[in-house]
Amino acid sequence: MKKKLNIQLKYILPVIGVVALFLAGALYTNHFFRTEVIDQQKNALSGEIDLLLPFLSRNGQLTLDQERLDDSMKDMERLTVLDAEASIVYDSSHAKDATGRRESRPEIQQILIQGKDVGFSLRDSETIGEELLYVAKPIVFDGQLIGIVRYSEKFLGFSQRIDHFRRNIFLLFFVLSVAILIMFYHILKRNTQPITYILPILKNAAKNPQVKQQVVNAPSEWQAFYQAAYELMDETNSLYYKQLKNETKLQFLFENLEIGLFILDKDGYMVLANVVTEKLFDRTFSHAHYQDWFRQRDMNDLINQLILGERDIQGEIHLKGYGEKHLKVVLRVLKSETVEFVGIIYDISGIRKMERLHQDFISNISHELKTPTTSIVGFTETLLNGAMYDAEATKEFLTIIDNEANRLYHLIQNILMLLRTEKDVRMTDTLLVTPESIVQEEVKRYDRQIKEKQLAVSVAIQLASDIAVPSYAFQIIAKNIIENAVVYTEDKGKIDISLTEDDNYLIFNVTDTGVGISKEDQKRIFERFYRVSRSRQRNKGGSGLGLSIVEHYTELLNGRVDLKSTLGKGTDVTITLPK
Repeated sequence: MKKKLNIQLKYILPVIGVVALFLAGALYTNHFFRTEVIDQQKNALSGEIDLLLPFLSRNGQLTLDQERLDDSMKDMERLTVLDAEASIVYDSSHAKDATGRRESRPEIQQILIQGKDVGFSLRDSETIGEELLYVAKPIVFDGQLIGIVRYSEKFLGFSQRIDHFRRNIFLLFFVLSVAILIMFYHILKRNTQPITYILPILKNAAKNPQVKQQVVNAPSEWQAFYQAAYELMDETNSLYYKQLKNETKLQFLFENLEIGLFILDKDGYMVLANVVTEKLFDRTFSHAHYQDWFRQRDMNDLINQLILGERDIQGEIHLKGYGEKHLKVVLRVLKSETVEFVGIIYDISGIRKMERLHQDFISNISHELKTPTTSIVGFTETLLNGAMYDAEATKEFLTIIDNEANRLYHLIQNILMLLRTEKDVRMTDTLLVTPESIVQEEVKRYDRQIKEKQLAVSVAIQLASDIAVPSYAFQIIAKNIIENAVVYTEDKGKIDISLTEDDNYLIFNVTDTGVGISKEDQKRIFERFYRVSRSRQRNKGGSGLGLSIVEHYTELLNGRVDLKSTLGKGTDVTITLPK
């Protein structure tokens, strides 16, 4: 039943389409001629109004010579003059109901409301009971509307010649429609004949692509067509299976490689991105522009160079934050039918960290370990060479050896702190405590030194919300900052410690009146093993690692270190950590 209905619709719909086309053409033709007739009559009435306008006003007032106006009107014409409020002041018909206001008339509304220079409408006159064409124009003096002139006459309609031409057009549309239908059915009958045979075969091929289709008997004149169709189906099926296998292999590699892969189109929009790429940049794949998807300046600069130059390029980028990454990015241009860009990302964070740690260790540790080791070895040899029999010298040398050994121990501890990575902190620093408890504990730790140096220490804690920080990491930060303030502030100096917060951050600040740091030294103060040569001497006990440790652990907590200092006046250190 459904199949029969579809066949009927196949023949009925073209008939409906041709009839609709015929009707649409007829209606359009009728509308076109009617519009032309209206425009011609409207322009004629508008011209007559233009001739009357100079005689209808003087010095901003309406002046009407009714007898003269009556004499100028033809039998089929009607002139109406209205004031600025659309009230009739003159009507050439002199009908009893030709009084009152006419602000609701379409041609008048076009003047008053829409501000047009000419208003018109075609309708039956309520006054004289005939279809009239109304044309209205404003009477303006010094930019002010003082009245409206409305001219109307009986709508003339189509002339005999236009009406005859219109009928010929309708006849032409009808003949063309019949001819189109005849041609359509002839072509349809001829073209559907081979489809009657091949359509079931194509359906079966689509349903069972793994089965090779057999050639069926067909009219001789269509045999070549059927043979070509069979060959095309065989080739298409073979290519489909090959492509399916290749896509499966490619998808497996794409998702399981340990490197990041992404593809951009010629305009820089994301086409593909594997899981590794999503994890590296903490994004979920979307067809966004690369600048909006990566949101990383160095990465976007590399891709921009690739797209502008359309040449292969590679470089390294550094992703900062809690998950700090060093990435090697290789970008290639893929030219086929369209230009695409392929990106390969290697995570070389481990390699770079090992290189940096190895370099720092070799260049710095040898120097820092040499001094205490030399002292220990030197004084030990002196004791063994006979000084051990001198009790006073023995005590003095052993005290020096003990001090240098402690110094060496603390140096090794600091080095181990610096070597701790983000992963180490996450695994071991699982205890969360309040920051004020750590600050108060560290101030108490240095109570003896504070009293010895008669330092004025103030602690201000203003935390409105419950904030918890990783115990180990924050304790190291607080210890080193407070220790520096105590050590490098001269006797009777002042140290201000504060803990505050805003909507998003915890702010830890330590300000002292100590020796301060020069602007030149501030450029390198966070380098490992760097010590200020003049203001902070080695005899203060520093290893040159304190501020490096502070910066290292602050970055592990996704925070920021700000240091301000004036030589001879003091130092201000602020730690800003996200809540």
